Amino acid sequence: MTWPTRRENTMPVLLAAFLLPCLIALAPRTGLAQDGEPFLSLGETRQLQSNVLGEQREIIVGLPAGYESGDETYPVVYLLDGPSHFHHTTGTARFLARNGRVPDVIVVAIPNTDRTRDLSPPVYSDAGPARSSAGGADNFLEFISAELKPYIDENYRTRPYAILIGHSLGGLFANHALVHRPDVFNAYISISPSLWWDEQRLVAQADSAFDDVGDLVGDFYMTMGNEGGPMLGGALKFAGILEAKAPEDFRWEFKHMDEESHGSVPHRSTYYGLEKIFEGWNLHDPVGLYVAGGLEAVDRHFARASARFGYERTPSTGVLGRIGGRALEDGDAADAEAIFSRVVEMDPNLAPAHNGLAEAHALMGHRDLAIEHYRHALRVDPRNGPAREKLTEYGVDLSEFPETVDVPVSVLESYVGTYVVPDDPDERLRFVLAGEELAVELEGSTYELYATSMERFKVAVVPVYLTFHTDESGNVTGLVIDQAGETTDAVRVN
Repeated sequence: MTWPTRRENTMPVLLAAFLLPCLIALAPRTGLAQDGEPFLSLGETRQLQSNVLGEQREIIVGLPAGYESGDETYPVVYLLDGPSHFHHTTGTARFLARNGRVPDVIVVAIPNTDRTRDLSPPVYSDAGPARSSAGGADNFLEFISAELKPYIDENYRTRPYAILIGHSLGGLFANHALVHRPDVFNAYISISPSLWWDEQRLVAQADSAFDDVGDLVGDFYMTMGNEGGPMLGGALKFAGILEAKAPEDFRWEFKHMDEESHGSVPHRSTYYGLEKIFEGWNLHDPVGLYVAGGLEAVDRHFARASARFGYERTPSTGVLGRIGGRALEDGDAADAEAIFSRVVEMDPNLAPAHNGLAEAHALMGHRDLAIEHYRHALRVDPRNGPAREKLTEYGVDLSEFPETVDVPVSVLESYVGTYVVPDDPDERLRFVLAGEELAVELEGSTYELYATSMERFKVAVVPVYLTFHTDESGNVTGLVIDQAGETTDAVRVN
């Protein structure tokens, strides 16, 4: 949770999410890892009785930061060989989400009971040693489809978008699911898949299956470490089939990571795979797209993302603010007015957005509307310099807009203390008095605050607002952090 030290200008340049993800650790336990190593859970363990498999199955669910305090819904990652890969997968997903590369996701890790049985397709050839328990992939896939996914959807807030990640035999299973049941998952990360299995029979099945997949929509990311022979050969053949036969809306990539071993390849594969799958989920150069195709191109981008990922995606206030700023730079008042009107509708209390809308109206000669929005900007933020300057130029009496709200020192003292975001208890905001002004200490830096009302304060350098709240007895119990219209509660701990 870090705030920059520069002051914002008239453009609504908004911050990325500032709350660090919360890793909620349960008590240590020993799980059944792929190679038997001890496993420390950072999620919650559930037991599920499977009628399909005829046994009780354990799952480990990793929830994104903020899950418990919000009502958002999330895509789900189903992770094979769960305990072996749960730590790095949840960490990677949270890291990418924090940086706007992917959405937050729920990770459902599936520990093994009989790995070979569940992850391997049937063996039809006589080659190789007998594998008496092999061949249960279809049954295991039915367990995921008919029992596990409905259980997760019933007990957690999910979106209708599911990703399967598998390594080695798990990668073979991911390819098998794509070939034989493409309805179960929307996307796949297949890591060093054991496509040598049964003399590469699955590769031959894929060749036939992709002759009749219709308008298949999905994402498939496959990697291979420094393995050679039938491992690499099978992956290259599978990639060749996709090259020749994959439908236009089925996105795929094969990456040979020959600097990675079979054991090390999952981490990088998961990182790049999630990025590839969610390519287009966010817009990393909105100004460039706007310049190339206008606001319509930006809206089309998010409409395509909505269709692909199964839920509505719209430009954020940050995206709209950046392209609105460019429209003003280019003198395109009509575009700027349309863009900033959308921002104000999304967040009426975003003062820089009112500045941008006022500037657009001024360019169009709408003096009264420009004054109205500059006045609104000052009501939201009494120290909004650009609004104050422009209203002075217009000859507006500013006596009703004092630059500061006088808050008695006794009230300021009641706000002094340490506050913690429940979903991230390691992140603490410490409020102190600096003379007769309130300030907040965060991660070794001190930020000046100023009052917009008796209870509401603005961080001087960024558009972040802090509103203190009290209980029925008048005791200060916590505060609400408001940034770009997204609010987070913090609780007072002393």
